Amino acid sequence: MEAAPRYATPRDPAYRTFGGKVAKLSAGMGAPFMPWQRQVADVALEVDGRGRYRYPVVVVTVQRRAGKTTLVRAVMAHRGLTVRRAGLWVTAQQRQDAADTWTDMADAIEDSPLGPLVRRRSANGQEQLTFPTGGKLRVFNARSRRAMHGKWSDCTLVDEAFAFTDEEGTVILQGVVPTMATRPGAQLWIVSTAGTALSTWLRSYVLRGRAGADRMAYFEWGIPEDTDDLDDLELYARHHPAVGHTIDLTALADARALMKSHEFARAYGNFWVSSDEWAIAPPLWNGSRTWERIAPGGPVAFAAEVCADRSSGAICAAGRTADGRTAIELTDERPGVGWIAPRLLELAERHRPVSVVVDPVSPAGPVHRALMDHRRSRGRWVPLAPFGTPELLDAHTEFLDGLVTGATVHRSHERLDAAVRATGSRQVREQVVWSRLPAEDGTSPAPLLAAALAAYGLAHPVPNERPEIAA
Repeated sequence: MEAAPRYATPRDPAYRTFGGKVAKLSAGMGAPFMPWQRQVADVALEVDGRGRYRYPVVVVTVQRRAGKTTLVRAVMAHRGLTVRRAGLWVTAQQRQDAADTWTDMADAIEDSPLGPLVRRRSANGQEQLTFPTGGKLRVFNARSRRAMHGKWSDCTLVDEAFAFTDEEGTVILQGVVPTMATRPGAQLWIVSTAGTALSTWLRSYVLRGRAGADRMAYFEWGIPEDTDDLDDLELYARHHPAVGHTIDLTALADARALMKSHEFARAYGNFWVSSDEWAIAPPLWNGSRTWERIAPGGPVAFAAEVCADRSSGAICAAGRTADGRTAIELTDERPGVGWIAPRLLELAERHRPVSVVVDPVSPAGPVHRALMDHRRSRGRWVPLAPFGTPELLDAHTEFLDGLVTGATVHRSHERLDAAVRATGSRQVREQVVWSRLPAEDGTSPAPLLAAALAAYGLAHPVPNERPEIAA
């Protein structure tokens, strides 16, 4: 059974297509198209009544080892053979990456029956494959604003576009778009696996493509975005369009053994991740999910965290489930920070917590000072926990240990889930802890950090200040 795309621009039979000719050319070069490649080619290469390609932009986001280069290589070769003096260009995150892609294409073309028809120059910085029509397949530097100055383009490939931020993508477009203006039917192919929160340029095309943007052919294969078990290789196999053709389950297993969970999910599941590493591995986080509430009448602790840019803050509660495990609940997450101290005072008055944890040297420092002022000037009881760098390191370690052993669970909440996906890492005293920096899409990590601090507060009640639990 073939893997179905998650999104795909449909074929319009009212238009003829060069998809079949490109597929035949690829087969003649020794690389018959797989069904997914033929589907993309048939749609992306539809032509209008003037014989021009209908889609000036083609976006293909698919897993690694699916055959992206094979598909675009055939498109480039067809363009080089049929368009007089075609300008064919390849770029990627670094010039050497683009040169590697160019080399793969040139090698395959030279080793095919097309070999006697092309001339190759491989000098570093001057890579060029010339077709009998005068068309040239070349490399350009995506990071240079002047790389395409004075050039023309009939087909440009941006490979592994996940590597570019929105600003870097703008530089590419400033170079490429003018080169297409005088070439009827010119196309920009953006091809990539999924990215991270830093992949803002590709993400903008993904969102537009999913929404059916006009004059863009969009194709996406990958595991579902709501996947719970990111270690289920059978799931990856069902959604990878090359499985059963050029790779099998063993190849996926071999790759998984060599890669971290987040790397494998992005590369072989085409699964978007919000940071370069998992703050918490998804199987561990999902396995710690519960719908149980904190048992009433038991001890409770509260903690607050603030995003590094102070755009928002969060409060989490920690208590016990009926069977004695530590349970985390997200109590509040709101924009700004001015609301946090009054809300903590309200919660302390109502629930009489064993501790309230706020890091005084973090972006939540003003919250800590406000609570201290209330204790001094108004006599309002708030069991603020002593907290510094050693306690921060302990809080992270204890929270992860609790999830691993099953001693800690979290009440399911979409904002907590989003924070886990968005949270990056930093080093403090040679230990990796979670970063307070927001993700590129603005998602705040504060709920996750507040959860760890709340669990720490429950495990370390403030000495000599614990009152009787209110009935």
